Amino acid sequence: MHRKMLPMALLDVCEGSCVEGRTRLQKLVFLMEQELDEVSAVSLDSPDYNFIPYDYGPFSKELYDDLDSLEEAGLIEVEEEPMADGKVKYTYQLTEQGQSWVQNQLADSSANKAHSLAEGLAAEYDDMLLSDLIDEVYAEYPEYAKNSVW
Repeated sequence: MHRKMLPMALLDVCEGSCVEGRTRLQKLVFLMEQELDEVSAVSLDSPDYNFIPYDYGPFSKELYDDLDSLEEAGLIEVEEEPMADGKVKYTYQLTEQGQSWVQNQLADSSANKAHSLAEGLAAEYDDMLLSDLIDEVYAEYPEYAKNSVW
Protein backbone atom coordinates (compact mmCIF):
# COMPACT_ATOMS: atom_id res chain seq x y z
CA MET A 1 0.00 0.00 0.00
CA HIS A 2 1.27 3.44 -0.89
CA ARG A 3 1.32 6.08 1.85
CA LYS A 4 -1.15 8.16 -0.20
CA MET A 5 -3.80 5.73 1.00
CA LEU A 6 -3.58 7.28 4.48
CA PRO A 7 -4.99 10.72 3.62
CA MET A 8 -7.26 9.18 0.99
CA ALA A 9 -8.77 6.79 3.55
CA LEU A 10 -9.35 9.65 5.99
CA LEU A 11 -11.11 11.66 3.31
CA ASP A 12 -13.15 8.63 2.25
CA VAL A 13 -14.55 7.96 5.70
CA CYS A 14 -15.82 11.54 5.89
CA GLU A 15 -18.67 10.31 3.66
CA GLY A 16 -19.01 13.27 1.36
CA SER A 17 -18.03 15.92 3.86
CA CYS A 18 -14.56 17.36 3.95
CA VAL A 19 -11.60 17.67 6.26
CA GLU A 20 -11.20 21.31 7.18
CA GLY A 21 -7.71 22.66 7.62
CA ARG A 22 -4.19 21.63 6.73
CA THR A 23 -3.22 21.39 10.37
CA ARG A 24 -6.09 19.02 11.18
CA LEU A 25 -5.25 16.79 8.21
CA GLN A 26 -1.56 16.75 9.18
CA LYS A 27 -2.42 15.67 12.74
CA LEU A 28 -4.88 12.99 11.65
CA VAL A 29 -2.45 11.45 9.14
CA PHE A 30 0.29 11.62 11.80
CA LEU A 31 -1.91 9.79 14.32
CA MET A 32 -2.87 7.25 11.70
CA GLU A 33 0.76 6.55 10.82
CA GLN A 34 1.72 6.26 14.51
CA GLU A 35 -1.05 3.76 15.20
CA LEU A 36 -0.16 1.71 12.13
CA ASP A 37 3.48 1.64 13.25
CA GLU A 38 2.48 0.57 16.77
CA VAL A 39 0.43 -2.41 15.65
CA SER A 40 2.74 -3.28 12.74
CA ALA A 41 -0.41 -4.13 10.84
CA VAL A 42 0.51 -2.42 7.62
CA SER A 43 3.62 -2.10 5.54
CA LEU A 44 3.89 0.75 3.09
CA ASP A 45 5.25 0.39 -0.43
CA SER A 46 6.69 3.88 -0.02
CA PRO A 47 8.61 5.61 2.77
CA ASP A 48 6.60 6.82 5.75
CA TYR A 49 5.80 10.49 5.93
CA ASN A 50 8.74 12.25 7.54
CA PHE A 51 7.01 14.15 10.33
CA ILE A 52 9.11 16.76 12.10
CA PRO A 53 8.31 19.00 15.09
CA TYR A 54 6.96 22.27 13.70
CA ASP A 55 4.76 25.26 14.58
CA TYR A 56 1.68 23.20 15.45
CA GLY A 57 3.28 19.86 16.12
CA PRO A 58 4.04 17.08 13.65
CA PHE A 59 4.41 18.33 10.08
CA SER A 60 5.31 16.50 6.87
CA LYS A 61 6.27 18.25 3.64
CA GLU A 62 5.84 14.91 1.87
CA LEU A 63 2.19 14.91 2.89
CA TYR A 64 1.72 18.35 1.29
CA ASP A 65 3.46 17.07 -1.84
CA ASP A 66 1.21 13.99 -1.95
CA LEU A 67 -1.90 16.13 -1.51
CA ASP A 68 -0.77 18.32 -4.41
CA SER A 69 -0.24 15.28 -6.63
CA LEU A 70 -3.61 13.80 -5.60
CA GLU A 71 -5.28 17.08 -6.53
CA GLU A 72 -3.45 17.20 -9.89
CA ALA A 73 -4.58 13.63 -10.57
CA GLY A 74 -8.19 14.62 -9.93
CA LEU A 75 -8.57 12.38 -6.87
CA ILE A 76 -9.18 15.15 -4.34
CA GLU A 77 -10.53 18.68 -4.40
CA VAL A 78 -8.83 21.38 -2.37
CA GLU A 79 -10.73 24.57 -1.67
CA GLU A 80 -9.12 27.72 -0.31
CA GLU A 81 -11.19 30.07 1.82
CA PRO A 82 -9.70 33.45 2.80
CA MET A 83 -10.12 34.19 6.50
CA ALA A 84 -10.63 37.57 8.16
CA ASP A 85 -7.13 37.45 9.67
CA GLY A 86 -5.53 37.17 6.22
CA LYS A 87 -4.83 33.44 6.52
CA VAL A 88 -6.32 30.82 4.22
CA LYS A 89 -8.36 27.82 5.36
CA TYR A 90 -8.01 24.73 3.18
CA THR A 91 -10.68 22.07 2.90
CA TYR A 92 -10.10 18.63 1.39
CA GLN A 93 -12.62 16.30 -0.18
CA LEU A 94 -12.51 13.22 -2.40
CA THR A 95 -13.77 13.46 -5.95
CA GLU A 96 -15.83 10.63 -7.46
CA GLN A 97 -12.64 9.43 -9.12
CA GLY A 98 -10.94 9.51 -5.71
CA GLN A 99 -13.73 7.47 -4.16
CA SER A 100 -13.32 4.86 -6.91
CA TRP A 101 -9.55 4.83 -6.36
CA VAL A 102 -10.03 4.13 -2.64
CA GLN A 103 -12.55 1.36 -3.31
CA ASN A 104 -10.10 -0.29 -5.73
CA GLN A 105 -7.34 -0.13 -3.09
CA LEU A 106 -9.48 -1.91 -0.51
CA ALA A 107 -8.81 -5.26 -2.20
CA ASP A 108 -5.38 -5.02 -0.53
CA SER A 109 -5.48 -6.13 3.12
CA SER A 110 -3.10 -3.36 4.22
CA ALA A 111 -5.29 -0.71 2.61
CA ASN A 112 -8.34 -2.29 4.22
CA LYS A 113 -6.71 -2.12 7.66
CA ALA A 114 -5.71 1.50 7.06
CA HIS A 115 -9.27 2.32 6.05
CA SER A 116 -10.65 0.70 9.22
CA LEU A 117 -8.20 2.71 11.30
CA ALA A 118 -9.29 5.89 9.49
CA GLU A 119 -12.90 5.12 10.46
CA GLY A 120 -11.90 4.91 14.11
CA LEU A 121 -9.87 8.11 13.99
CA ALA A 122 -12.66 9.99 12.26
CA ALA A 123 -15.14 8.83 14.89
CA GLU A 124 -12.81 9.87 17.70
CA TYR A 125 -11.53 13.20 16.37
CA ASP A 126 -14.03 14.47 13.79
CA ASP A 127 -15.95 16.75 16.15
CA MET A 128 -12.95 17.68 18.27
CA LEU A 129 -11.79 21.28 18.26
CA LEU A 130 -8.44 21.70 16.53
CA SER A 131 -6.94 23.13 19.71
CA ASP A 132 -7.98 20.00 21.62
CA LEU A 133 -6.58 17.77 18.88
CA ILE A 134 -3.23 19.57 19.01
CA ASP A 135 -3.19 19.32 22.82
CA GLU A 136 -3.90 15.60 22.62
CA VAL A 137 -1.10 15.04 20.08
CA TYR A 138 1.31 17.00 22.31
CA ALA A 139 0.28 14.97 25.37
CA GLU A 140 0.83 11.66 23.56
CA TYR A 141 3.91 12.71 21.56
CA PRO A 142 5.62 15.53 23.51
CA GLU A 143 8.72 15.41 21.32
CA TYR A 144 6.66 17.02 18.54
CA ALA A 145 5.84 20.05 20.70
CA LYS A 146 9.41 21.32 20.96
CA ASN A 147 9.18 23.84 18.07
CA SER A 148 5.56 24.73 18.70
CA VAL A 149 4.13 28.22 18.60
CA TRP A 150 0.99 26.80 20.23
